[in-house]
Amino acid sequence: MNKAQIYTMTSCPYCQKAKRLLKTLNIDFCEIDVTNSFDEMQKELFEKFSLNDISTVPQIILNDKYVGGYDDLEFAYKKNNLADFVH
Repeated sequence: MNKAQIYTMTSCPYCQKAKRLLKTLNIDFCEIDVTNSFDEMQKELFEKFSLNDISTVPQIILNDKYVGGYDDLEFAYKKNNLADFVH
């Protein structure tokens, strides 16, 4: 089963779009609201994936692989490259 983590903020329209796309693709996800803890998210993603320049949400991890933001998720979906991230 495919499982995603999505780091979001309350008022982010791209976060809403990413969650809708994940639901459409029948990918279960755990939403982590970082509205008040953005710095902690940056640190966690740096430690886990060596990412230095995280400045936006959403940030999407699919099956423990870093996807990126909404545009990255949508691009992978449209180019049929989600197989790189799903089982």
